[in-house]
Amino acid sequence: MAWEEKERQSDQIRLLAFDWIVLVRDICKRWYLIVTVALLAGMGAYLVSDMRFVPQYTTNTTFVVSAQDSSANVYQNLSAATNLASVFSEVLNSSILRTTVLEQAGLETFEGTIQAGAIPETNLLTLRVTDANPRTAFLVTKAIVENHQVVSYQVMGDLVLEVLQEPKVPTAPSNSSMAMHYLKRVTLLAAAAMCVLLGVVSYMQDTIRSRTEAKEKLNCRCLGEICHERKYKTLRALLKRKKTSILITNPATSFQFVETFRKLRRKVERYLPKEGGVLLVTSVLENEGKSTVAVNLALALARKNKRVLLVEGDLRKPACHKILNWDAQELGIADVILKKVTLEEAVVTDQQTGLDLLPEHRSVLASGDLVGDEGMADLLETARCTYDYVVIDTPPMSVATDAESLSELTDGVLLVVRQNGVTADAANQALAALHKTNTKVLGCVLSNVYTSFVSSLSGNYGYGYGYGYGYGYHYRYGSEGSGEKGKIAE
Repeated sequence: MAWEEKERQSDQIRLLAFDWIVLVRDICKRWYLIVTVALLAGMGAYLVSDMRFVPQYTTNTTFVVSAQDSSANVYQNLSAATNLASVFSEVLNSSILRTTVLEQAGLETFEGTIQAGAIPETNLLTLRVTDANPRTAFLVTKAIVENHQVVSYQVMGDLVLEVLQEPKVPTAPSNSSMAMHYLKRVTLLAAAAMCVLLGVVSYMQDTIRSRTEAKEKLNCRCLGEICHERKYKTLRALLKRKKTSILITNPATSFQFVETFRKLRRKVERYLPKEGGVLLVTSVLENEGKSTVAVNLALALARKNKRVLLVEGDLRKPACHKILNWDAQELGIADVILKKVTLEEAVVTDQQTGLDLLPEHRSVLASGDLVGDEGMADLLETARCTYDYVVIDTPPMSVATDAESLSELTDGVLLVVRQNGVTADAANQALAALHKTNTKVLGCVLSNVYTSFVSSLSGNYGYGYGYGYGYGYHYRYGSEGSGEKGKIAE
């Protein structure tokens, strides 16, 4: 019953959990999709509106309305124009006048409109004839001017209409196309709809968005959160694509980022054996920041005057020496495993921080064979006797089994989970695989956590290093046991 209650609570959290910062970031990351859909929808609306647009041409004529009685004053003329305008439209659209106009213009039908109106505070009357054909509009107007008295004498009485402005053939449409209006409106609506859709998709994803969700969804403890840190500290650095090393030893690194690793160090010390030990750092997917976490955790341990060895265990894509900005060395971990050199000969020491690094700058094709070699076990046994802490950076578990093989030789495993990256199900499967090796899983750490609206808009400028090549581009996975043992790609 207790397990069923926990499952029910977990389902509630998955349905109700909401982090608007993550939501905004998810939407902003896919800006290109929003722009593409919005532009396509707007252009589609423009084309449809433009194809359906029918231009209308209007011919205008102005009449002067006056009374036949010479004694009529201006007020009477104004009143006559106003009264005539109310009924003149009906006169112009009468069947008798239309028949006469069609005969005069030589037309069989007329689908346009005829309107009349008085100009305010004047004794002027305007006649507007609109049709899709400019010539038809002109001919009808001219015929009305010449034949309106056939019917209008019945309502005009003693009023006289004099043409003030002769009709002309219209050269431009009187109505405007709404294509541009629809383009703007549909573009905005499509962009808003895509934002809503992406927001719903982001909300429905069963990923880890916060420390609370990590505790509830994952089958391990959460040791903390590593806050988002910008790789480009200034606009100039961004334009020049000049990354800043995201290290706790770098003065440009934020205090919050440094403090998170101090807290993580204390928890790692608590859960590892008191005399120290070997810690393995891995992740489920690539680009979750595991190498950055491994390097900074090793630096944090070294700051306590501990002897710390950072081992480049990601032989397919070594990155630790690049994060540390150390020059590539000729000797590496592969040489130590194959017993070509000793551990002391291959280790590189940073005099300023006191951190030792066992590097590897070459891509090892058959890293699975090297990891499973007895030379790796001998290497770690030697390191365990020499150092207080040994931190191993390994490949993601989704692309190789190196982490599972190495975990049997370690005292604890730390799983790095990127915020809103891997699904809870995939993370739990990775944890289950680690538990089967009878290793001690210290817990997980949530990386690249966005804690403000400004940082959520910074997109991919957070930490997590890419060096121009990734898993699966230069070699295949799934065949780690193939090839000559220890073969190195030059």
